[in-house]
Amino acid sequence: MAFHRIAALALPVLAVAACSSEPVIRRQPGSWSQKVEILRLEGKGATPQVKAQMQAMFDAMAGMSICLTPQAAAKEDLAQTTEQIGPRGQNCKIGKRDDTGPTVGLSAVCPQDGGGTVKVSVTGTNAAGDRNLTMKSEGFDASGVAEGVMEMRVHTVRSGPCRAGDITPPPAPMAVKR
Repeated sequence: MAFHRIAALALPVLAVAACSSEPVIRRQPGSWSQKVEILRLEGKGATPQVKAQMQAMFDAMAGMSICLTPQAAAKEDLAQTTEQIGPRGQNCKIGKRDDTGPTVGLSAVCPQDGGGTVKVSVTGTNAAGDRNLTMKSEGFDASGVAEGVMEMRVHTVRSGPCRAGDITPPPAPMAVKR
């Protein structure tokens, strides 16, 4: 398994920031922007040039704002999103889940074609108008040998009501349970 598979698993997690076990903290609907910082990138194909290209892509995306609708905000579920990030929606298994309060702690193991696995963890802080998460994806081959790691910080901030020019993602498709 190459670094690209690890990166592909990490990216969908960016689409949904976390929500806690006391009263549930949900993101407020409105205009959200995010800044992504690659903290660590190691493995086959993970050259300094690849890291720089990925960081440049994330930096360019930081200028875009997403309109989070009330319907989308009500449906956000980081653990469910993590379970579905494997290829073709293969179900990852959640090991730890604390994703609805002021702090976030989530881990999952995602089986891969060929017998390998990707371990995903998300930690950070959660508020209705600000999220600061560190996400880590580690790939392992079928014999358990480490193949690569990608770690990034994702900071999302609400700036107010949705504005003209914000991107409004389509609703997420319904999950298919196997």
